[in-house]
Amino acid sequence: MWKSLPNSPGVYLMKASDGSAIYIGKAVNLRNRVRSYFQTSGITDNPLTAQMMRYVTKVDYIVTSTEIEALILENNLIKSHQPRYNVKLKDDKRYPFLRVTTNEPFPRIMITRKTENDGTRYFGPFVRVRSTRQVLKHLTKLFPIRTCTLPLEATQNRYRACLDYHIGRCPAPCANKIDVQEYKKIVRKVCQFLGGNTRAVVKELNQQMQSAAESLDFENAAKYRDMLNDVQQAISTQQSLDNVSTVDEDIIGIATAFQKDLQSRLGDVACVQVLHVRDGKLLEREHYYLNDVHPELIPTALSAFVSQYYQNTVLVPKTIVLPMQIESVELIERWLSEKRGNRVSLHVPRAGRLRRLQSLAMKNAEVLLIQREQSVVYSSNVDPALVELQELLELTHPLRRIEAYDISNLGDRYAVGSMVVLEDGKPTSSEYRQFRIRDVIGQNDYAMMQEVITRRFRRAETGDVKFSKLPDLMLIDGGKGQLSSVHAALQTFTNADLDPVPTQIPVIALAKRIEEIFVPNNPDPIVLREDNPTLHLIQRLRDEAHRFAITYHRKLRHKALSESVLDEIPNIGPKRKQALLKQFGSIDAIRQASLDELLSVKGIPRKVAENIRKNL
Repeated sequence: MWKSLPNSPGVYLMKASDGSAIYIGKAVNLRNRVRSYFQTSGITDNPLTAQMMRYVTKVDYIVTSTEIEALILENNLIKSHQPRYNVKLKDDKRYPFLRVTTNEPFPRIMITRKTENDGTRYFGPFVRVRSTRQVLKHLTKLFPIRTCTLPLEATQNRYRACLDYHIGRCPAPCANKIDVQEYKKIVRKVCQFLGGNTRAVVKELNQQMQSAAESLDFENAAKYRDMLNDVQQAISTQQSLDNVSTVDEDIIGIATAFQKDLQSRLGDVACVQVLHVRDGKLLEREHYYLNDVHPELIPTALSAFVSQYYQNTVLVPKTIVLPMQIESVELIERWLSEKRGNRVSLHVPRAGRLRRLQSLAMKNAEVLLIQREQSVVYSSNVDPALVELQELLELTHPLRRIEAYDISNLGDRYAVGSMVVLEDGKPTSSEYRQFRIRDVIGQNDYAMMQEVITRRFRRAETGDVKFSKLPDLMLIDGGKGQLSSVHAALQTFTNADLDPVPTQIPVIALAKRIEEIFVPNNPDPIVLREDNPTLHLIQRLRDEAHRFAITYHRKLRHKALSESVLDEIPNIGPKRKQALLKQFGSIDAIRQASLDELLSVKGIPRKVAENIRKNL
C-alpha cells in the first residue's frame, strides 16, 4: 500500500472501506511516513493508531512542494473531512473581526465575520460581538473614521455630511471636508490602536498636543488633550500585568480530563485556554475543547491545535508561549513567520513573567474543564449535539426536555399552534400538543404565539397532567419578533407556582432566512456552520414543529371544505352527498340540475330530489 508513494513532502489520507477519510496527516517524506504505520513498532507505540489501522483499507496522498504547503493543506483537509482519528478543534462559531478597508482612498471600519485576502486589514477575532461593538463605538469617538458604505473617490465627492460629522464621529470625506493625506493619519492611528500599539498612539497625541500649544493653537491643543485623556482612560480599563512587555504574545495552557481524574465522565477531552497579551495588556481570553486527546498524545494535540488555530487568525503574535514542547516546532515557526511577515517564536518558559502567565492559562483551562464536568452529564445515551447546545447557551443544567413551537395559518382562517417535544435527544410524540387559535383576530403571528405559550403554562399552572412537565429549553420558529412575544407571555407567570418558574426557562428562536439563533437580551444572533450537528438538531426540531402544525392546519381546512349546504338538506347523508358531487362536480352544478337529472343519480328518490331543488 505504501510502496507506490513518492519520497516527497505532502499529505496522506487514511481511508476506511466506505471511502471516508478517518485520518489525515502531513509528511516530509510520504513513503517513509506511511510505511511507519505498517511496522510493528509504529502500531504498538500508540494505542490509538493500532485501533485506527484495523479500519484502514486505502491510503490516498497529495504531493506538495514544501513542508509548509503540506501543513496548510493538512489543516484545510481536516476541517473539510473531519476525520475520526484526528485531533479536531471543536469550534463552529464565526467570530467577529474589525475590518479597515485600507484598499480605498478613504478607508472605513466595519464588523465582519469573514476574512478574505482582499488587501484590507482585519483585527481580531473578538470572542463576543458586544465587545466588538463597544470597541468600534470607542474608536469612532477617539479617532473619527467613517463607518458608512458610500463609494468615495480621492477627490470631488459631492455627498451631504451625515450626523456622524456633526457629532464628531467622522471627518466627512464624503463632503470634501478632509483630504486623503489627513484622513490616512486617522486610519494609521486606528490600525495602531487595534493592533495593540497603544503607546505609539499616546506618544503621537501627546506630541501633537504640545506642538499645537507651542503654536498657540489652543483649540486644537484642547482637542488633542481630550483625545489623549480618552485613550488613556480606555487603556486603563484593560487589565495590566506586572513586568509588562511591548511584544505581542499568546499564552496557551491545556488541561486534560485524564490529568484531573475526569476521564470517566468526560472521556478523552482536553480544554485549551488562550490568553491574548497585546502591548503588555491582557486583552482577550478564549477557550476551546479538543477531542480524542490521550495522555501520551498531549504534545501532538497541542501541535494540531496551534496549526488549526492560527490557520484562520489574522493577527499572529511575535511570541506564542506553550506549556511543553510540541511536534514540528521549526516547521510551524517557519509557517507562522511567513504568515506574520517577521520572526515568530514558540517558547516554553521555565521561570519569570511568562511562566506566571503560563500558570494562569493552565489554571483557567483546569477550571473550565471542571465546570464542564459539573454542568454536563456525559454518557453514551446523551446526544453530543445537546451537550454542545448547552455549552453554546452557557446553561448550567442538562437539556433533558426541549419544547419547540410553531404557528400555521392562512390569514386568520384555521390558525393553529403546535408544541413538539424532544426528550434526551429523541422525539416524544406522546407529549406533542396542538392548539386551535381562539383569541386572535386577523393575521398576527406574534399574538398567536403569545396565546399558545400562555395557554400552555396556564394549563400547567392549573395542574393539567398533560402539561405538567416543564421544559429545560424552549425553541421558537421565527426571529426577534417571535422571541419578544414569547418573552412577554412568560412575564405573566412571574409568580406562578411552578418549578421552574416560566421566566427562568431559557428561550431561543431560529430564523429561517440564514438559520440564525436569537437569544433574549442580545441583538446579535449566533451563527453556526452549515455542517454543525447542533444546528442540525435545532433544525430538525423546528421542522418537526412545523410539520405538526401544518398537519393540524390541513386537517381543519379539509374538514371545513368537506362541509357544504348539502349537509343542511333533510335526508342527505355522506353517501348521497358524495354521489351528487361525483355526478355534478360542484354545488353550482347541482343547483342548476333539473329534477330528472337529480333523479338519475343513484340513491336519490323523488322526495329527496324535490328537497334539493327547494333548498338550492
